Amino acid sequence: MDYSHSIMFVVGFIIYIGIMIFIGTLASRGKSDGKDYLTGGAKLPLFLIFATMGATFIGTGSALGATANGFRQGWYGSGYGLGAALGLLWLVWMINKTKPRSKGFITMAEEAQYLFNGSRQMKVIMSFMMYFAEIAWLGNHINGGGTYLAYITGVNPVLARLICVAGFGIYVIIGGYLAVVWTDLIQLVIIVAGFIGIALIAVPTAGGWAEITNTITAAGKAGNLTFYGIGSTTTMGLIALIWGIIIPGLGTPTYRMRIYTAKDDKTASRAFLTTAALLLAFSLIPALIGMSAFTIATKNGAESVLGNPNFAFAYVATIVLGPVLGLLFMIAGLSATLSSGDSDAIAGVTILIQDIYPVFAKKPLAPEKIKSWSRLGLLITFALAFFATLFATDVMNYILNVIGSIIPGVSVAMFLGAIWKRATWQGGVASLVTGAIFGVLYLGVAPFQSYIKGIFTAPAIPSTIITFIVCVIVSLVTPPGTLSEAERLAAVEKSRTA
Repeated sequence: MDYSHSIMFVVGFIIYIGIMIFIGTLASRGKSDGKDYLTGGAKLPLFLIFATMGATFIGTGSALGATANGFRQGWYGSGYGLGAALGLLWLVWMINKTKPRSKGFITMAEEAQYLFNGSRQMKVIMSFMMYFAEIAWLGNHINGGGTYLAYITGVNPVLARLICVAGFGIYVIIGGYLAVVWTDLIQLVIIVAGFIGIALIAVPTAGGWAEITNTITAAGKAGNLTFYGIGSTTTMGLIALIWGIIIPGLGTPTYRMRIYTAKDDKTASRAFLTTAALLLAFSLIPALIGMSAFTIATKNGAESVLGNPNFAFAYVATIVLGPVLGLLFMIAGLSATLSSGDSDAIAGVTILIQDIYPVFAKKPLAPEKIKSWSRLGLLITFALAFFATLFATDVMNYILNVIGSIIPGVSVAMFLGAIWKRATWQGGVASLVTGAIFGVLYLGVAPFQSYIKGIFTAPAIPSTIITFIVCVIVSLVTPPGTLSEAERLAAVEKSRTA
């Protein structure tokens, strides 16, 4: 690859980050002291919740990962957006049923404690589970952004990941949650406009839709052109992808944090519905870009891209479009990773400060210390997530395998706790632990992984089934909860102070 324009790309990235730092600092000035550093005042309007949710979802997976999937398997690349939209609709249903914002929760662990009879054990275990889940998600975004940046600049992949960490780490550390949501608003506009622009240029550059279909068909991949690429991946493969995106949405603290910081439940619900509609429409674009990239790369004999579809977006945004347009669209691609990474970073440190710190200190952190300790917590979180990226290579496989094998146990617990009064805290904990054990076995025992893939193609479905059964059985053989709603809320409040 020609790296003659690498310096321009790096300088452009630095300038862009400088703008994000300025916006984040300006938006949070005088509004991020104490707990507001983590919640932004917890009264955000619909447009900010929509913007930060949209920017978070249209991120590493649904933008860069989906483009790579579109390169490999055509319309199958749109499956991520379909799964994300369906997952959001499920969350909207749960918001309307349980009204979590009206109960004043700050973290997902607090909501879990409330759902499971005010159990402190449930809160503590959920806290640690959610913190490590956020490290996993954050690592995914760092890996995606680093892979992209390494391709377009030629820098060492590890160094590229460090640059990405610094990129969104600085403005998050400076401004906290408000810096995240306001920069997400800017980044969402850039992402959507940038990807539409790339598609409008990439398709004609590839020779039009007719040439794209001819090239894909000639390559023996006609199945890529079927409904959601089902002809290239089988029905189970598509279901596994969609479920692997839907189910983690119920157990990801970043999404819940948007509910807890919205003005009210209705605001959160409307913002999530709007985001779902955006995701469904947007999901077609990365797949189309991926198919265009495959056509162009095939014509040009671009072996580096044909051999590694993770470079598909970077290839189109730089080589195909040229240096000037490439710089503009490079920003769109990096915005996709930054807007997701910053959200998971602030969600992770909120869990660390609000839930985990009191477990060891036996008291909450003093309000005047929250900002400084949160900044330290962010540094720790970034370091752990960066370490996790050293073992990751593929964006979509990371989501489907790492997230898809471990998080379903959390999602099952939150779902059953919300809809089934007989669910006990012991059943909830059993679901969490079983999900974690399943994930470790799947990721660490090759024969077990091969067996699961042979039947389900991905781990999310069996993990969901197993943890659901375990949660139900354990709940039925343990005493039901007896606390009223008011008593459970009181238990949540008490857990914040001891």
